[in-house]
This record gives sequence, structure tokens and C-alpha cells, in this order.
Amino acid sequence: MAAKRIYQLAKEFERDEKEIIEFLTGQGIKVSNRLSAVSEETYNLLKAKYTAPPEPEPQPEPVPAPAPVVEKTAQPAPSDESAEETPAPAKKKKKKKKKKSEQIDEAELIEKYEAEEAAQGVQGGTQPASGQTYNAATRAVYHSAIAAGNAFIEDYRMGKTKKQFNASKIKLSGNTDTWAVLQELKFDYPDTSAARYWQAMNKLSTRAFKLINVYGLTHREILGELRDLTRPLGTKYEPNEIFTDEENRLFEEQQELFFRIFGHGMGKVNDNLFDMKMHAEHMKAKYEMMNFVSYLIDPDDELRSKNRVPFADMVDAVVFSASGIARRVQFYEANKERITNIIKLFFEWRDGYAKLKEQGVPAEKLEKYLELEKKFVDMVEFMAFDNLLGNGKKNIPFDLMLTLLIDYRDNMDDPDAERNFQYKVRGVTNLIYKPKEFIFAYRFAGLEVGKDYRPPEEQTVAEEQTVAEEGSTSADE
Repeated sequence: MAAKRIYQLAKEFERDEKEIIEFLTGQGIKVSNRLSAVSEETYNLLKAKYTAPPEPEPQPEPVPAPAPVVEKTAQPAPSDESAEETPAPAKKKKKKKKKKSEQIDEAELIEKYEAEEAAQGVQGGTQPASGQTYNAATRAVYHSAIAAGNAFIEDYRMGKTKKQFNASKIKLSGNTDTWAVLQELKFDYPDTSAARYWQAMNKLSTRAFKLINVYGLTHREILGELRDLTRPLGTKYEPNEIFTDEENRLFEEQQELFFRIFGHGMGKVNDNLFDMKMHAEHMKAKYEMMNFVSYLIDPDDELRSKNRVPFADMVDAVVFSASGIARRVQFYEANKERITNIIKLFFEWRDGYAKLKEQGVPAEKLEKYLELEKKFVDMVEFMAFDNLLGNGKKNIPFDLMLTLLIDYRDNMDDPDAERNFQYKVRGVTNLIYKPKEFIFAYRFAGLEVGKDYRPPEEQTVAEEQTVAEEGSTSADE
């Protein structure tokens, strides 16, 4: 027996499709929808259930009806011709019009197509199908393809809803790489043609815009906090009349450096992407309206320029800039209090230098103060992201050296201030294990290998103790 589907069985047994599906599911038979085929055993089960004769119901005994009273009326004489009784015409059933919003029943189309195909095979099978047959067949195949496509999408999503599947797509993070940004983007070998190059640049900038904007929407609160914190750094530097031109230029450069280190940079990256997108669209328009003669005979034509940055290098640059936004946000979340304190210290240090100049302190002290301020900036720049200024115990050396530097600044008049600072930083180096950080700490404090930075009193006590130990050793011998 050819396999039959649920909708065919529903018509055969004059039952609702849902009723049949619920019955088979209750019997432990898996059927998914009205197009599911059933086996011969299942067909026999349904046939036994829905075609069994119903049990006869007891009928009451008939009650004799009273004889009808017949009234005599004048009847016309019968004609010679035999009169035949004609039945009353049956009322035509109104066909229900299908609403435009109703979907086409693909199962009925399949059944209709199969019936017409079988009929043509009986008649010879050599005549071409009519236009209506082709239409039904095409629509049936079309809707079957849609059903198969929906099943494929559901399997591809691995049971996830559309919202869950979209949420699992690539998102901007500090570890976003080039291939994650380029996924699902189609490029026709951009470096082989200038026109293809600018088309690819347009697609790249659009994808980067989307990733950054989605990241901004999902992290708007933390981005707002970071923006408010770094706003003083991002404002235009106002030169101080007390400072020289060189000093103003120095503090302006330091302010820009701190903003690049701690600001999330989303506005700057978006501006650069916008400029790149506008330039790419401008170049695309030029190629669409290009002068072929000039392009052919003029080697210096603008559109023939081959001094373009390789597309792979541009992708790496764009991805690194975009992911840098996420890295800065993660850096801020891990070091909120520390970053707030650093920015506060920067402005305090600059204002303190202005007060010293107003007080008219000696030039040597101003030079020393400015030297310590530069050390502070160098330390923050070095330890910002991948070095000591990280999470957990890695923060201890940075915090200790920063505290020691501030103590040194506040006690510059003490003749032993520099030696005490070097001695304590030398002790901090015992907490550092990375070579580059160890070397930086030595250069930061101006340490020399093998030099003793202890106070003179401790050195004298240590020397006396050493002499005493040597004397006791020689006496024992």
C-alpha cells in the first residue's frame, strides 16, 4: 500500500486532522504535522477505529398516528396526457470565498497535482499538461520548498528562537578578531580592482558601525559613567598665563594622552568610520561616472592610483580600533576607583605646579616638581592596560609606587627624600616578576644595581654586625 498522509486519512475517514494527530500521539506514534505519512499498520489501526459500525441504539415502539381528516375539494378533471411529478429545484449552495489573508493549502495542491498527473498517465501520458496543471504543480513545489526551508532554519538554529539566535551572533568585545567582523560579508577579491576595493571598504565600515552601535546600546550606562569621568580630559586645553609656551604644550600633550588612555573613544572611532565610508562612496561614484579615455591614456589618472592600503591591513586597523572601545570599558570596570584617583591626581599635580610658580619658588624646586610629574605620567602610561594595572594582586606594585611617588613630591625639601624613595621602590621590586616591569621600576626610581639605599644608621649597624660575625668566626677557628 502506498504511504498515505494525515490530511488524506482525514478526508477518507471524514475526521478532523487534529483529532487523528492527537489519537496517534496518544498511541505513541510520532507524527509532526498534517503532511506526515503513516505506515500500513497505523492505517489499519485508524481504519478499525473510524470505520467500525456503531452500536445500534434501542428505538422506542412506534405510536400509531391518528387518521388525517380529508376535506373534499373540487379537483380539475384529469387530462388525457399522463402528468409527471417534477421535483422542486434544489437550492444552490453558496461557495465560501477564500479570504485573501488565508494561506494556500499546499496539501490540497499536492493532491490535485497527483490526481491530474495520474489521469494524464491513464490517457496516455504523452500529452503536455495544461497551464492550470503547471500552475498547481509549481505552487505545490513552491510551498513544499518553503516548508523544507523552515525546517532547515529550525535545525540550523539548533532549537533557538529567532531572538535567541540573533543574540548569539557576533558581538563587539575586547577579543573580537578580524574573521568575526568579516563573517557573512561577501567580497570579490577587493585588492584586484579599485572599484571592488571601495565597495569592500563601504561594506566594512557599515559592519563596524553596526557592531559599535549595538555595543553602545547594550553598555550605555557604563559608557555614560566613563564619558562623565573623562570629560575634563576631552575638553580643549586652556593655556595658563603663568606657564611658558613649552610648559603649556607639555601639559596639553599629557592631557590628550590621558584621554586616549582612559576615554572609551567611541566618538572618535565613529567619526573616522564615517569619513572612511563617505570617501568610499565618493570613490564609487567616481568610478560609475569615470572618463574611460583618460583612464586609458593617462597613467597619472586618479582612478588608476595603486597606492591604496591593502584591504587586509585596513580590516585589521578597523577591528583593532573598534575592539579597543570594549577593552577600555572592561579596563574601566575593573579599575573604577583607581582611574578616578589617577585623573584627579593629574589635575592636582598641574594646579600644584601653577601654585608653586605663583609663590615664586626657586627654579630648582620647580624643575624637580616637574620631573616627578613626568614620572607620574610615564608610570600611568606604562602600566595602563597590559602591565601592572590589571586585576587582583597585580595592582599592589602600581599602588605602592604611586603612593611613594606622592610622598616624595610632598617632601621634596627633605634631603633624604630621594634616597628614601629609591630604597622603598627597591623593596617593591620584590613583588614584580615580569622582566619588563622589573626594568621599568628600576628606571622609574633611578636605581643602580648593587647600590645600598638604606639609611646611614642602618648601614652602620649592618657593618658593625658583619664585623662582629667575622670576628667570632675567626675566634672559633
